[in-house]
Amino acid sequence: MHVHDLLQVDSLDLTLLWGEGPLLDREVRGVTTTDLADPTGSVRPGELVLSGLGWWAPGNDGAQADHFVSALRSAGAVALLAAETAHGEVPEALVDSCRAHGIALVAVPAHTTFRAVTEALRPDGRPAADELVALVEARPADGAALDAALRTCGLPTTGPYRVVVATLGGADGGGAVNALTEALRASPGEPFAVGGLPGGEAVAVVQAAPDAEGPGGRTSLGEAWPTLRALRQAVPHAGVSALVPAAEGLGSALDQARYALAVARSEAPDGTRVIRADDLHTMGPLFAGVPADVRRAFSSRVLGPLARGGSASHRMLLETLEVFLAQHGSWARTAEKLRLHVNTVHYRIQRIEMLTGRDLSRLDHKLDLRAALLCR
Repeated sequence: MHVHDLLQVDSLDLTLLWGEGPLLDREVRGVTTTDLADPTGSVRPGELVLSGLGWWAPGNDGAQADHFVSALRSAGAVALLAAETAHGEVPEALVDSCRAHGIALVAVPAHTTFRAVTEALRPDGRPAADELVALVEARPADGAALDAALRTCGLPTTGPYRVVVATLGGADGGGAVNALTEALRASPGEPFAVGGLPGGEAVAVVQAAPDAEGPGGRTSLGEAWPTLRALRQAVPHAGVSALVPAAEGLGSALDQARYALAVARSEAPDGTRVIRADDLHTMGPLFAGVPADVRRAFSSRVLGPLARGGSASHRMLLETLEVFLAQHGSWARTAEKLRLHVNTVHYRIQRIEMLTGRDLSRLDHKLDLRAALLCR
């Protein structure tokens, strides 16, 4: 495909801001997305460059635009497609720089996603994002295949990345893909590709900003990432992975996002919940993602007769166990909380140990029983 062919795709509604005949006849050999102020090293010869203009600061004197476009020309880029979403329109200084350096400039309207542009570039018409997601799930040994899929989707081959998995429930994968795409558009500065998998999952690979990782390697997403709010409005349940530094970590990120999604479903089966993998730092949320039948089986094996809680005495022992563990094994504080004599607490704990076969003086047995209570 050539640059002028892309301009003829009516559904994209692209606008040529500057470009002469020979420039529009150039062949597009690939596509990459970047919002780095200095794209040197991220663009290859013959590539079409997509940018959300997150690097542009309103009111600057144009030197920033000139540096960006100069780097594109040195790299051999065939054209620049700039999104109008960040600033409402493409800055005039960028038009001037493209004219000066001989780079065709095309405006991408707010209602056209970069994903739509990259899919229009594929000669065979197959969804590029679906293939990328399938590769992420398959964890190919050949990293070149994954890099090629990322570039085809308009994503840089350098991280960090995060993966988002969302579902509308049932097998409505197409609806989930559309909803997740719209939600991710709330963060125009972070390139992404959304594909679907059998079973109704929508999976997004998002290239995070280079400074998205805070001290200690933890993501600084928080509520500052507007997509989290948008996700809650767009899809009932979604899981967001932690950041992974490179493409080879995308398979692991997919596993994290799926587990976070399972926790979201468990915590709010009839509501809306978005869970980040970074939020799973206590046993409660962690176990919530374990299938319910597995949790029940584990709890039954560990608690033994207490798991059924059918009798008043068993319910009383369960309450004592919960308070005893919450009080870090303190006999006196447990007795105070339950308004019992310490000797009564000793007797009940002995009964619990006999019925469960666990020794509450051992840390590992305490952890087993705490986990069993959480899994009920």
